[in-house]
Amino acid sequence: MRKCAVAALMLASVVVPVVDSAAPKVVEATALPGFTDVQVASLGASTGIVGMPDGTVMVLMQTGSVRLIRNDTLLPTPALTLAISPCNGGERGLLGVALDENFRANGFVYLYYTRPSPGVPGNCVNRTSRFTMSGDTIDPASEIVLVDNISSNAGNHNGGDLEIGGDGYLYISVGDAGADPRADSSPNNAAQDLSLLNGKILRVVPSTGEPAPGNPVSGPGTESCRVRGNLPSTPATLCQELYAWGLRNPFRFAFDPNTGPQRFFINDVGLSTREEVDEGGIGRNYGWPVREGVCPLAQNPPCAAGDPGYTDPLTDYGRGTGQVITAAAFIPNGHWPAEYDGGYLFADAGSGNMWLRTANGNVNYATPFATNVGGIADMAFVTTNDSIALYYTLTGGAVRKISRPPAAFVDPGPLAFVAVPPGTRVLDSRTAAAGDKRVRANTTRYVSMGVDPAVTKAVLVNFAFVTPSTPGYLTAWSGRAARPLASNVNAVAGEYVANSAVVPVDANGGILVYSYSTADVVIDVLGYFNVAPGAVSRGRFVAVAPTRISDTRQPLSATNQYTRGVGAALPFVRVPVAGRGGLPAVAAMDAAVLVVTAVTNPGDVPGFLSASPGGSPFSGSSHLNTNGAGDQRPNLVVVPVAADGTVDLHLFAVPDVVVDVAGYFTSPAAPAATGGRFHVIQPFREVDSRVGVGFGRLPGGTAASINPVTVPDNARAIAHTITIVDNAIPGFVTPYPGPTLPLVSAGNTTAAGQIHAVLSFTQLSAAPATMSYYTLMATDLVVDTPGYFEGG
Repeated sequence: MRKCAVAALMLASVVVPVVDSAAPKVVEATALPGFTDVQVASLGASTGIVGMPDGTVMVLMQTGSVRLIRNDTLLPTPALTLAISPCNGGERGLLGVALDENFRANGFVYLYYTRPSPGVPGNCVNRTSRFTMSGDTIDPASEIVLVDNISSNAGNHNGGDLEIGGDGYLYISVGDAGADPRADSSPNNAAQDLSLLNGKILRVVPSTGEPAPGNPVSGPGTESCRVRGNLPSTPATLCQELYAWGLRNPFRFAFDPNTGPQRFFINDVGLSTREEVDEGGIGRNYGWPVREGVCPLAQNPPCAAGDPGYTDPLTDYGRGTGQVITAAAFIPNGHWPAEYDGGYLFADAGSGNMWLRTANGNVNYATPFATNVGGIADMAFVTTNDSIALYYTLTGGAVRKISRPPAAFVDPGPLAFVAVPPGTRVLDSRTAAAGDKRVRANTTRYVSMGVDPAVTKAVLVNFAFVTPSTPGYLTAWSGRAARPLASNVNAVAGEYVANSAVVPVDANGGILVYSYSTADVVIDVLGYFNVAPGAVSRGRFVAVAPTRISDTRQPLSATNQYTRGVGAALPFVRVPVAGRGGLPAVAAMDAAVLVVTAVTNPGDVPGFLSASPGGSPFSGSSHLNTNGAGDQRPNLVVVPVAADGTVDLHLFAVPDVVVDVAGYFTSPAAPAATGGRFHVIQPFREVDSRVGVGFGRLPGGTAASINPVTVPDNARAIAHTITIVDNAIPGFVTPYPGPTLPLVSAGNTTAAGQIHAVLSFTQLSAAPATMSYYTLMATDLVVDTPGYFEGG
């Protein structure tokens, strides 16, 4: 990776420090207190690494093989072996890997490797190709060449990293080839030659390799250079694939996966004085070979200020600190202690140190995050069953991981509910403010709820799971804690699905959201659960016997009341709720707790519903989504009630609605008491009929009951997410305290084989507290409980 220096990929003295001339030993890597660093596999010289959506770790061998590590065990058979000898020694070989953002759906794997090309200078060139993976095998015949004939004339400075950006394009880091491919400059100025691909960051369309729209080099006098080669005879036409330039050997770079504007950092290997971390940016010039780090070439600080035409590094360091910067990874927020949120880890293969750049830009070079990682080539965070782990490769053959146990869940005690005005949106991954980047499969997003964590211990939110690439689900839980065995929203590929959830917040007021599939995620806050150590008036839940108060498919009557209207933005249905279905007058009620079902017709397009106090305008948020075409979707809706006792349901492509009453939260005018306060828990799976937990699969027209494990026998009501799985025919599910089945529903299906989830607050039977589940159709049920409301 460096000229006039060691080849880090193969240097034994870096990989295996000699501590005893008679018996060489590997010095064990160490991480900061609270973390563990262990070896999970031993291979040959390993280079790139990436986590797969099922938690498997994919590792590249420099020699040309792709290996898989599952549950920290190396699988015996390579997923792929490329015949690239003799171009797989020194700094050449199989170097970089990325997975398509829709890998679960398409199996696309992108590889950067050096291949034989007899007759060209160096007899080897670098290539980026797309392959297709099925099961544990990458089909060599599936190769589609995207970018090819990139010069490797001197054998070093190949770059070789790949990333799919938040914009969906493929980014490629390319070194300056060690010597000018045009053979007309010394020092090598290929990084400044915009008619060459060397010394650049490229951005291309991942399906074709064509230049990505919006790249900075375009128009007359430019062309696609993706396969034309880098030779002395190469035309001087500027290359449209270029995104940034002025780099010597950008061996690794990493995108920030967290919510926020898209950004990536580049680790660029220096010549003889400085190693640097640069912030990626379109059209940026990082100055090589004029600049090295913050200084002119071959100088150290203090030095002359840089030319304003060059972008200085975010941080750099001299040879007394390290010799060859390599691996890079942003830390996913919300898993490790808060001081690591927004952090960036980078490592040096020569010194064997790994450092943390904090969110505020500080690097403590005197106190590395990890030590004794000499020969480190790459690293990647992988989502595990309960948290995350940092896996990294060493060119000496080891694959290791750094991990930290999740924080224990702390019971915050009894809580009282405070409704918030509709329209309090804390995340929409489709927006520029959130980076316009989908949540990737098997990854998490940490989302701040904007609350005072000393007061608010849980939130009631509405999730929208938007067009997942494959069937999948979302799970939400308290930041820093272990991921529970639970789900909050389920959807098939391409659907828009919403569901409410009660989620505990961490000590910083945030939650974690895991997505099984690549999808967009929208989160609206409906209310807060605040500490209530004693008797309180406001925010206690009062459950009522489930009752239907409105169905726009049926004629108006004394028990079926509603009016239709047209607002400034959307049509609406206004439903009087105060004094109906067991609800009190407006003065005693802070918010109504309803189960609202949106009903569509076969010819309808996808739509949504948004609830607000009667007479209030559309808030811009949604409480539930439909996919049209006859879809029927219920959701729990907690909404303040207008002074006239009404609630408005603003409708887009939703012709009919059904409203059932589940209860209400008390107002400040209610007498102080303890009954109805909420107790949040880490979500617990009470029922999974697929494996006989709680009860078995239910035949149509039957009910089953449980005495919930996590709920005291004197509890008043339960919060439970009910998921319908593999139903035999269209139908519905009703949770109820028994013994009389009410004419209501909490979960609906419109075809066989669906997976629908809905949160419900449902009254429990008198002690011992039991809950019954009736189903019209034969189906499996999964029930996850995030908490309960106390009796009294």
